[in-house]
Amino acid sequence: MAHYLELELEHIKEKILEMADCAIEALGRSIESLANSDMQGAQSVIDGDEKLDRLEVDIDDECIKVLVTKQPAAVDMRFVLAMLKINTDLERIGDLATNIAKETIKFGGKPLIKPLVDIPRMAQIGTEMIKESFNSMMEKDAVKAKIVISRDKEIDDLNMQIFRELFSFMAESPRSISQSLGLIMIAKALERIGDHATNIAERVIYYIEGVDIRGIEKRDDHCKDQ
Repeated sequence: MAHYLELELEHIKEKILEMADCAIEALGRSIESLANSDMQGAQSVIDGDEKLDRLEVDIDDECIKVLVTKQPAAVDMRFVLAMLKINTDLERIGDLATNIAKETIKFGGKPLIKPLVDIPRMAQIGTEMIKESFNSMMEKDAVKAKIVISRDKEIDDLNMQIFRELFSFMAESPRSISQSLGLIMIAKALERIGDHATNIAERVIYYIEGVDIRGIEKRDDHCKDQ
C-alpha cells in the first residue's frame, strides 16, 4: 500500500513539474512575441493553452484519487493538498501568458511606442520566482521559498513604475493611448503572475513545514494595526 502511494505521489510530482515547464515556456514566448511584434508566436501561446488546461484536469483527478483511495497522512496529505492549489496557480499563469499574447495581437505588428525594458524584467523575475519555488519544493527548503515571497515587491514596484511612465505617455501623445493601455494590461498580467508565484511558494512552505504562512502574515498585520 505504501509503495503504491509513493508511486502515485511521484507521478503527481512529475506532472506538476511538466505543467510548471509549460507555464514558464508560455510566459517566455509571450514576452518574446511582444518584443518582436511576432503575431505567429503570440498565436502559438494562445493555441498552447489547451495543453495546460488538460494537465490541470489530469493533476486534479490524480490528486483527488489519492485523497479518496489512499487517505494519506501527515506530510503526504500536505503534499497532495499543496499540489492541488499549485496546479490552479500554474493554470492561471498560463491564462495570463495567453492574455499577454492577445494584447500583442491587438497591437497588429505596429512598432512599440518605447523600447521594452521593465516589462521583460518583470517577466524575468516572475520566471525566477516560479523556478525557485519548485527548487525549494524539490529540496524541501522552506527558506528558499520565503526568499521567493520577498521578491514579489520587485514586481509590484516595476508595475507601478510602468503605469506612471505610460500614463505620462498618454498625457503627452493621445495617439499612444491604445498601445499604452495595452502595455499597462500586460504589466498588470505580469504583476498577477508574481502573485501566483508567491502563492506557489506559500504552498511549498505549507507542504514542508505544515504552516499556512498566509494566516500568520494576516495575524501579524492585524497586530501591527492595533
